[in-house]
Amino acid sequence: MRMSPRGCRNCRFRTSGCMVDTGDPAAGLARSGAARFDPPEAAWTGSARLAFGFTLVELLVVIAIIGILVAMLLPAIQAAREAARRSQCMNHVKQLAIACMNHEDVHKHFPTGGWGTDWVGDADRGYGEEQPGSWLYNILPFIEEQTVHDMPSDGRGDGAPLQPQLDGAWKMVSVVIDVFHCPSRRPAMLYKIEAHHKDFARNAAPNPQPTDFYVGACDYAANAGDGTFLDSLGPRTWQEGYNKANTLWTLYLDKLGLQTTPTGARNWMLTGVMFQRSEVGTQHVVDGTSKTYLLGERYLNASNYMRDQPTSDGGSTVEGGDDWGWAWGYCDDNSRSGLKPPLVDFPNVSSKEIFGSAHPGGWHAAFCDGHVEAISYDIDLLLHQRNANRRDGEVN
Repeated sequence: MRMSPRGCRNCRFRTSGCMVDTGDPAAGLARSGAARFDPPEAAWTGSARLAFGFTLVELLVVIAIIGILVAMLLPAIQAAREAARRSQCMNHVKQLAIACMNHEDVHKHFPTGGWGTDWVGDADRGYGEEQPGSWLYNILPFIEEQTVHDMPSDGRGDGAPLQPQLDGAWKMVSVVIDVFHCPSRRPAMLYKIEAHHKDFARNAAPNPQPTDFYVGACDYAANAGDGTFLDSLGPRTWQEGYNKANTLWTLYLDKLGLQTTPTGARNWMLTGVMFQRSEVGTQHVVDGTSKTYLLGERYLNASNYMRDQPTSDGGSTVEGGDDWGWAWGYCDDNSRSGLKPPLVDFPNVSSKEIFGSAHPGGWHAAFCDGHVEAISYDIDLLLHQRNANRRDGEVN
């Protein structure tokens, strides 16, 4: 039998020398799979050549499809990243709230707000109205930062600070605390204070040179109430700070926020939870701990997160509401009010008294019972004000 180029009719594959049709015993080799395979017909006949690969048009089509898929997936990837950052931010707020609650459990009141922008924390001055540092300084031992808390110390609880305390305070303000930063807004790093603040605190060593210097900042603020008094220089001397009587530098406020003027008029001026010289405990949150803000994210100008917004003279500037750091006493860097609506951070729009955040959907607030909520920027203003006031008798 003569083999055709396509193989015999009994073979599945092209074979050479198939003996199936001849009855040769060797045909068993073909049936058992021992047949020898030849190259494809086009190759052994020499009549054609096989070609593999993409044409240019096919390649361009594939590239276009990949580009479309990437464009479709990129927003989803960005949304997933923002969701992760938002979750981390909420976790930071939760940690700060737990620290405040632990402080209240130990000292019987939430952290005090400190004295004012002329003062930073002092490890020898306790945790109450005699402590000049911010509420953030006072919770350091409750977030595993006891070493940072103890830096500004000279071992004395009264009198003018000695050099060890001054030097320790200078070092302390330059410490970056990761949990104080919102990852959606800006990195945890040092931020500028302008050079004209040479004596930036009465209880810290001065800026050694007339240049800008850098300190640890914070993206979260205490709830000071639904009023407007959010910033103070504090007392001019230690002696004034020790004076527990109603004095002018405190606007005649006591440690619960009640103002008693020299004429005898009384007014609840600070209705929040942490403010200047405050000692507010859970028993003073008469509207209910689950209905009252404790702390939250604060609004910032989105154009000046890095404190480097250009000025007309070619320099850069910081702005009110973000010009100090976490260690400073009562000021609008660390305290905010519910008087006005919260806002999402917006470029070239400044406000140093409201809550807000960099998240597009809302801002995070912790309540006095420790729970944290994501709150819409569209929250009813009256409800927002009531949440900020611990004692207005209005519960929603």
